[in-house]
Amino acid sequence: MFSQTVEYALRAVVHLAYVAPEACTTDQLAEATRVPKAYLSKVIQALVRARLVHSQRGLGGGVSLAREPEELTILEVVNAV
Repeated sequence: MFSQTVEYALRAVVHLAYVAPEACTTDQLAEATRVPKAYLSKVIQALVRARLVHSQRGLGGGVSLAREPEELTILEVVNAV
């Protein structure tokens, strides 16, 4: 079984793969994945450190996948968080 953190990370990555190559805000991602925004921010930080996603602040910023969706594996997401 996966931990709650892993489940949230997988939800986020799957949604980002769905909207790729577009970026979405943390608010949009939290709403789409039904993950609490504060918790999602911590998950995104871990995914950024693992270089699985890009995060950019400010106008026109957001969160997006760092690679093509086909190149990511579940194991990479699990290991990141």
